[in-house]
Amino acid sequence: MAQHGRLVAVILEVSDLDSSAALYRDAFGLDLHPGDNGVDDRWTGGRHAEISWREGAYLHFALYAAKEKPTSGVQITLSVEDIDGAHAAAVRAGAHVLHEPRPEPWGRSGRYSDFDGNVIELTQHA
Repeated sequence: MAQHGRLVAVILEVSDLDSSAALYRDAFGLDLHPGDNGVDDRWTGGRHAEISWREGAYLHFALYAAKEKPTSGVQITLSVEDIDGAHAAAVRAGAHVLHEPRPEPWGRSGRYSDFDGNVIELTQHA
């Protein structure tokens, strides 16, 4: 039975889909796959890049080309096994570093911004 109110999807509209998909793949380790639902719908139609996690609680993440203005000011957090390695990959891929990995109450985290001003936190949990 579905849990009422549980988050199941995060969708960001981006100014440049191809560049953003490459950044999220190469800098943040998301195995995004191209998609196009083939419908003319403001919310679900159009070319996009997506990934879904089905083990444990289902969660879907997608980047869509912005239909009006890109999503900005959102923060998402991704769990990593090795924060130092993940940070090095993010830097190599051209991510803008907001702060290098540092101790946080839940482990070590580094924060980065994407091309549209969203914050991506990479966290290695303690």
